Amino acid sequence: VPVRPGDSHRPLKALPHLVYGRRGRQVRSDRDKFVIFLDVKHFSPEDLTVKVQDDFVEIHGKHNERQDDHGYISREFHRRYRLPSNVDQSALSCSLSADGMLTFSGPKIQTGLDATHERAIPVAREEKPSSAPSS
Repeated sequence: VPVRPGDSHRPLKALPHLVYGRRGRQVRSDRDKFVIFLDVKHFSPEDLTVKVQDDFVEIHGKHNERQDDHGYISREFHRRYRLPSNVDQSALSCSLSADGMLTFSGPKIQTGLDATHERAIPVAREEKPSSAPSS
């Protein structure tokens, strides 16, 4: 994905930190969970769609023209984020708070092996001889 001046969308793997964000949005990825926070205070739940396609979550918001303090305005946005490969896609959730903060999250699947811990492998004794050739 090319990055243009002023473009704030960058793939997760291009960033050296596990937490990044700008005003109104933040992505967190830690050992147990992946979370996106997105300020969508100008949109109602009916104006928002959130879907997962392959390894990406796509968030789209659109509202028709409405009047505000300065005249009439319509808004639309598209955000797309790559999901980490170990996110449990069957357990994803999304909520919208009363103050307009969208929270998209999913737990990470634990592989059972952690690079920082040792795991002993027991040696089982078999009663019959090995069929491997002897030297």
